Formats: sequence, C-alpha cells, structure tokens
Amino acid sequence: MKRKFDINNPDQSNWFFLIRKIDIKHQDYDESLPHQHKFHQFLFFEKGSGTHLIDDKTYEVKDKSIHFVSPNHIHDLKVDAGTKGYVCMFKEELFFINNESEKFLNEVDLFSNWNTNPLLELGDTAFGDLKSIIESIVIEYENQKTRKNEVLLMFLKLFLIKASRLCANCTNVEISSKRKIVESFLGLVDESCNKNLPINYYAEQLSITTTYLNRLVNDVYDKSVSDFVNDRIVLESKRILRFSSKSIKEVSFELGFEDPSYFSRFFKKHTKLTPVEYRNESSVSRKS
Repeated sequence: MKRKFDINNPDQSNWFFLIRKIDIKHQDYDESLPHQHKFHQFLFFEKGSGTHLIDDKTYEVKDKSIHFVSPNHIHDLKVDAGTKGYVCMFKEELFFINNESEKFLNEVDLFSNWNTNPLLELGDTAFGDLKSIIESIVIEYENQKTRKNEVLLMFLKLFLIKASRLCANCTNVEISSKRKIVESFLGLVDESCNKNLPINYYAEQLSITTTYLNRLVNDVYDKSVSDFVNDRIVLESKRILRFSSKSIKEVSFELGFEDPSYFSRFFKKHTKLTPVEYRNESSVSRKS
C-alpha cells in the first residue's frame, strides 16, 4: 500500500517559498503519476533509497544527495520506507526582492536549463555544511518575524551557491560573457523547441553570427548548436510520447513538423527507435 500524501504539490495558492520534511516511516512513497509544475524544487536526502524519474532518465535516490527539479520537467518519485530529508519549493518571484531572479538562477546553473545534471552527491563535509543551512531555513520558515522572505532568500541563495560550487559543471558562481550568451541560447531553445526553427534564428535573436554561436556553444559544452536543438526536440518528443496519449500525427504537428513521416524519421535517427516503439517501451518500463 502506498502513502497518500504528496510532498510535491503545495496546497496553498499564495506562496513564494515552501519547505517540508520527508520522513517515510512505515510505507513506501509513490507519487503514482509523473507530473510537472511551474516552480523550482530541490529534494535534500539525508538518507534513503528509491528512484526518481526526471524527464527521460531515472536517478537513484541515495544517502546524502540532492535532486534539483526545474520548472516544467516531468518527474516521478518513488522512495522506500526509511527515507528522510527535506523538499524545498520556491517561485522565481521570491527573487524579485532584489530584482535578480533570472540572473542569479542562471549563474548558479542548477536549474537554468534542461542540459544540467539534476543530481548532486555529497561528501560528509559538504553534507554537514548544507544540512546546517537547511536547518536554519526550517527555523526561519516556521517563525513569524518581520522581513521573513528576505531572510529565507538569503539562506536559499547561500544554499544554492554552496551547492553550485560542488557541481562538476559549475565551479564558479561568476560566469563568463561567453557562457552568458550560451545560457541565453539555451533559454531560446527551451522556449522555441516546438517551432522547428532554423539555426540562424537563434543567432539572429542573440545578434551574433551562426558561426560565432557554434563556436561559443562548442567551447562551453563541446557540442554544436544543431546538437542542442535536436536534443531538446527529442526530449520534448519523449515527454509527449511517454506522458500523453496524443497520436504521432498530433505530436509531430505540436513540435512544428508538417510531415509526420519526417518527424518519425527524425526521431528514429536520434533515438534508434520509431515514436511508436519508444512509446511502447516506455509504457512497459512504467508498469514494471
């Protein structure tokens, strides 16, 4: 029998920041249905086991780890009895206090794009350091003192900065001008992945040449612009195929493909499976 409460979906309509304790004592916790939300979230696991599906990849829940879930990412958490930790949810509006929402979240590079690894495993020292910040957040969250949101924002920023320093792909909170352009490019790809736009569109939006954009993306991520655009289209295709009952024709039109046959060829080229084969395999894996 599965637990009925939901650690992910807030039951309050007017909120900017929430933190809840995870303490699965006697029964396994299963969210039952993959879902997505519009806010940022991270799960801080003190101890535990289970699996966490985030988009098309399944990650193992481990002791002393953090899972970061970006807005619009589809995820599904299944953890075993004995799992303990905290889930923290916040909206970008919290950062409007200092008018730095997009800038700060892009720089820490934990939620900024779909290419970021959402899992961070912690050593003993880092775990103790971050846990103490979490405990300070909980104390502040539970009190009713003045300027509460400002203090919560301060602790949240401290937690995210320290976590970002531990990531292999973000060793410094300060990012170069090259990386800023690449992050803007990734944001454009995220917004436009359902329009099947040509590569020069992104360069024009950034007021640079296609050649220069390719060079920047390759310098930062060792991938081409086309690779990123195609990867994002494939990811969105997988989301729709796996988590909806839309026909292949509907999926292809939704992603900006005028010809469903061309969409099927595109999908197979990048995944080695047809859309139907992928949907069937995903259906089997979700039931197992």
